Amino acid sequence: MNAANKITLSRILIPFIFLPVLMSDMPYGKTIALFLFVIASISDWLDGYIARKLKITSDFGSLIDPLADKILISAALICFIIITPDIVKPWYVVVIISRDFLVTGLRLLAAKKDTIMAAESIGKHKTAWQMIAVISTLSFLSYIEFSRYFPERISNLVLDYVPFVLRILYVVIVALTLISGALYLWRYRSLYKNNL
Repeated sequence: MNAANKITLSRILIPFIFLPVLMSDMPYGKTIALFLFVIASISDWLDGYIARKLKITSDFGSLIDPLADKILISAALICFIIITPDIVKPWYVVVIISRDFLVTGLRLLAAKKDTIMAAESIGKHKTAWQMIAVISTLSFLSYIEFSRYFPERISNLVLDYVPFVLRILYVVIVALTLISGALYLWRYRSLYKNNL
């Protein structure tokens, strides 16, 4: 197994630490969760960079890399439904995860037909914006967490406006998710149209 694939596999393990830490009441738990997610995001860029630089891209990496992203982002979004219900609505997460299942299903169908579905540009943009949204939400939660210990440094401006900005960001992500899913369905319609 090459170095890029090892990094990708290690990223799949991060949600199993990230989830309980984010949902716990441990001191600075939200900040630790933020740190873990940032590490995972950097590793997502790093494994792709190594694979391209050393020319060690593989079918395994093409399949597992987006799956690792989906697991991590889905874990965070499901937690946000509970932690920040005024920002992340359940139907946002249903749309995002449903699209991911749909594309994963298409990838499996493509693999059965010896076809590799490369990541599309809009799919990469969607994932990047999802990571930005998750990191922003975790940063906001970390800010609230620190305010418990340093209440004199709390800013009402942050508390009032950041949730509003995050809501807009998640609506944009849902729109990108729907467009991305529709484009995948159209571009790879040859995989399933004869079976309908």
